Amino acid sequence: MPDVEERSCRIHSATLSQADPDTPVFVMVHGIGLSHRYFDRLQAELIQHGHTHVLDLPGFGGTPTPEQQLEVDDYAAVIGDALDAAGIDSCVLIGHSMGAQFVTELALQRPDVVSELVLIGPVTDSARRSVIWHTLALGLDSLMERPLTNAIVFTDYARCGLPWYFTELPVMLQYRLHERLPQATQPVLIIRGSNDPVSRRPWCSRLVAAARDGRLVEIPGQPHVAHRGGAQKTTEAIVTLLHKDNQLSPLPGNSPVAARQQRRTILRRLRTMVTESRSATSMSGTPDFQSITVDDRQCRAYPMMHTRPREPDAGAGAAETTTRRVFVLIHGIGMSHRYFTRLAAVLADHGDTYLIDLPGYGWTGTPAQKISNPANADLIGALLDEIGVSSCTVVGHSMGVQSATELAITRPDLVTDLVLIGAAVDAKRRTVLQQALRLGMNSTLEKPPLNTVQFLDILRCGPRWYFAELAVALAYHLEERLPLVGQKVLIMRGTRDLIAGTHWSRTLADTAQHGELLEIPGKPHAVHHSDPATVAAAILTFAADRDGPAHQPQNPEPELTHQ
Repeated sequence: MPDVEERSCRIHSATLSQADPDTPVFVMVHGIGLSHRYFDRLQAELIQHGHTHVLDLPGFGGTPTPEQQLEVDDYAAVIGDALDAAGIDSCVLIGHSMGAQFVTELALQRPDVVSELVLIGPVTDSARRSVIWHTLALGLDSLMERPLTNAIVFTDYARCGLPWYFTELPVMLQYRLHERLPQATQPVLIIRGSNDPVSRRPWCSRLVAAARDGRLVEIPGQPHVAHRGGAQKTTEAIVTLLHKDNQLSPLPGNSPVAARQQRRTILRRLRTMVTESRSATSMSGTPDFQSITVDDRQCRAYPMMHTRPREPDAGAGAAETTTRRVFVLIHGIGMSHRYFTRLAAVLADHGDTYLIDLPGYGWTGTPAQKISNPANADLIGALLDEIGVSSCTVVGHSMGVQSATELAITRPDLVTDLVLIGAAVDAKRRTVLQQALRLGMNSTLEKPPLNTVQFLDILRCGPRWYFAELAVALAYHLEERLPLVGQKVLIMRGTRDLIAGTHWSRTLADTAQHGELLEIPGKPHAVHHSDPATVAAAILTFAADRDGPAHQPQNPEPELTHQ
């Protein structure tokens, strides 16, 4: 069995603030290659009826990849330990695809914890247990899935990586679900999409017949990821399993009419709490983000906390330590905190790092009116005050440099250094057409995973908010505001950056009171994503005059550690 230290598991939770002790608890487990993200719609539906928890298993969803292959019972043990650490002593356990194997095994290991068992699109069909057949079936299924579902699946596969996927694929194909399921004592609900080519009707019918107390529900018109496109029908089937009168009974205060009205809001604003552990036996819960809301404007900070001991200051006594470094990363238009994770993973080895989601981006709600850069700066400053940050190095990228600059101007007490990466908008290219052409050309130079993240973030942001904020960005004259910054300013760009050219970046560096320019050879606009180690080293060196010698990053290509 692999070392438990290799097993990292995250729980993303959304719980009801007002609920009685008998409120149902729903726990969702993803399939091979995937993550918690494709449970978003089902979680938004189930939160109407109980507490919800979604897992990211070892090697998936950005968790560290174990060095050895994990068996199905290993995953079950990880899930069981995670539930124990979260204080969950009874739950409806829901597994999709290969996740159906994990939850079945846990139901056998821990019948005291699992009250009901829900298998969505379970695998592997004993009559079609080959890599080629599964590859063809998944290919066919992708033609029927929604574009956003395919995008989520593709990016999760990319994050997981082919080596780990193919390490675990034989485990999935060898597990004999039809032999293990009859040993489960819990009521079993099998759910499949009527168009699912992976988990076919004969196979699901066989599983139902094998279960001690089994039933089958088909979601009309849905393919393999039936719980996304058919989230409402899936929820009705699960809740019916709990209510033997076959009536969908929302919790008090959540009437069917109110549930329908709130569904979109819940899906968009679902607050996620994350518990992560690198041990199968020890877990501690920390919030995945901290936020502040003013009127309809919400700003979030996703922390990556420094865990190494503080080192003694060279000029201080042995009992004194250096001030803890804090880095604050502000994204550009249409994006979210997610494309900063590679850089943050390196910086977090040297100080507390906060990745910002501005209003209308990531999972924050969309305000009714566009927001100016000074207003964004005020919101970020208030959030950092609430967190307890007293001084920080602020890093902005692309159009995020505008809010970063305003924060440095209005809060010199808070911002000690300012780093502007790929600064926008060039004064000579301040039109929508010029920006669109250069962004399109630049996308051909970026890494495919970044383009995928960008596509999903812009899709989530939506065209209305994107163009509202684009007008704000184009109207902002960075070259006039930057001279008001009294702190040190580092202008950084990749030499292949088509958005922030050499002449424009040099002008900004010369305009700043204490500015310097650094160009990183061969890198495009999102240089912090394509070369995070070099960018982090530059930031640390830049900040060294304030808080002592800079520590160079140890890993030139760090793992992705937060989704």
